[in-house]
Amino acid sequence: MALPLNKIKSTLVCTLLLMGLTTFSQKEKDDDNYSDYKDPKQFEKFNKRRKTIGAWQINELKKGALVVRLKTNKLLIDNLIKQGNTQLAQQKELEMYAINKNTIFAYLDNFNFCKIYFIYSNSSDSLLKGRRSGIFIDTALKVNPSIVMNEAFYILAERDFAYNSSIGFVTEDSAKNVVEKGNPVKEMSIILKNKYGHQLKAPFPYYVKEKTFMDAGYDFPISISTKPTNGIQISFYVNRTYLKDLKANNVPNNFKATKSTSQGLTVVKVKKQYTYEKLSLYVEELNQNLKDYYQANPSPDPTRITPVFKAFLY
Repeated sequence: MALPLNKIKSTLVCTLLLMGLTTFSQKEKDDDNYSDYKDPKQFEKFNKRRKTIGAWQINELKKGALVVRLKTNKLLIDNLIKQGNTQLAQQKELEMYAINKNTIFAYLDNFNFCKIYFIYSNSSDSLLKGRRSGIFIDTALKVNPSIVMNEAFYILAERDFAYNSSIGFVTEDSAKNVVEKGNPVKEMSIILKNKYGHQLKAPFPYYVKEKTFMDAGYDFPISISTKPTNGIQISFYVNRTYLKDLKANNVPNNFKATKSTSQGLTVVKVKKQYTYEKLSLYVEELNQNLKDYYQANPSPDPTRITPVFKAFLY
């Protein structure tokens, strides 16, 4: 007998919802039966390894460093310049400048779990190959040769997509040849990766979820001035209370850095998730997650780590 039309529609909707539903929660990742890793060899003893490796990583990070990778939009900007659209290229460069400046101060003000450094993403290879100076960025977004990273162990942090990972645990001697081929699930405000760029595994708290904001962006002024000795100078005031001021109908106090400049004031659009206040919330959450995980996971007994297992610790 044919089903009523309404029942058919209801069944179809439920089926589509189930098919399209994608969940990405820490609870799911902590499930001992979780096995989305595609390479059987990499997945071997995964559930046993992940807890010990996670405990080792958090204890190494506590005495090591978090390296925050900042984007440059260089490919987009170069393409716009090649197309002759220099005005839009400059606009995108300034937007990235504002986002990176907000990001740096959000971390400096709200992260204290371990030492922290900042690099541009195109310096990652240099860092991996052992370079420990001449690549790190100061609060002016300039590479500062005086900044030296002495910590041996580090973890990378950046805004990126979380993956339904194709990578399990691989030994260090093969890690540089392993590339993530999983499906991107959701863009996260912060993703933590090992030095080879592989996203970390639960139960390590390796991500902070992105809060979705549908907005066209908020106006932030940036001043551009040209000095004979220093060339083009960009000045952006990090307003720590911008959204609060807007809500209170106060004029944002973000023109301090522009009052003394003689030329070049432009306004860039910065979306809510890239404002200092929202970035700070993400960093605070990451900082607390790391502290909680560290407290719950003492360093593994080194006498119980075999040479074979040690190959996974990097």
